[in-house]
Amino acid sequence: MKIPMRWAFALPLMTAFLSMPAVAQEPPCPLNESRSGLCGYYHSQISPAEAFVDTVVKRGKWSNPQRRPVILDVRSLAEYKAGHPEHAANVPYPYIQQTCDSQGRSPDGACVRALSSLTVPQTSGDFVAYVQSIIPDKDTPIYTLCRTGVRSVGAANVLTDAGYTNVRNIWEGFVGIYLTAPKVQADGSVKVSSVDLNHDGALDDRDKNGWRYHQALPYDTRLLPNLIYKPMAAMYADD
Repeated sequence: MKIPMRWAFALPLMTAFLSMPAVAQEPPCPLNESRSGLCGYYHSQISPAEAFVDTVVKRGKWSNPQRRPVILDVRSLAEYKAGHPEHAANVPYPYIQQTCDSQGRSPDGACVRALSSLTVPQTSGDFVAYVQSIIPDKDTPIYTLCRTGVRSVGAANVLTDAGYTNVRNIWEGFVGIYLTAPKVQADGSVKVSSVDLNHDGALDDRDKNGWRYHQALPYDTRLLPNLIYKPMAAMYADD
């Protein structure tokens, strides 16, 4: 059989295409955490308000006390000392202690500027092992919390990979971030800028959308022995 000229040129190309090795496709990201660029593989997100209701308002009224929700605060020791949700357990990840520069710390315990150094790193394996020692039931609802909802994404992924089935990330974090919105300018252009949530004419911490500031949920500063990170507990007094 004589092959038409147009197919004579096409066949070698088709053969080469079909013989190419299959390219592995990246799996779709179930929870695209857009602010950090991280992909989440944990159960879902949860707001600070819902986490507060589940862990504080409903405390002692859970249908199954063995499965009571636990807020896992993965911030550093200094941040936890400055304020944390009541009954939250502190297991720092991915680092335990922040060493700040000469400008020191903000009121929420974080460094005012970028960290000058990170000391005492917390490996994923050590983090999981410690969580397993305080939360052995892997079906326990765990709500991970950090300052702005970035470190907590990584922590939630690590716990999910370790077999925990009901891990949720507190999306806004304890401090939160400024929300942004588009605004049409006089010349018709659109500018995206931070939102003055409380309309007081100033852009400050009270306009951040997290647990502590704009949502103004109650928080605790006590360092209860059963909740603090025991391997580094001695540092609480001096940090």
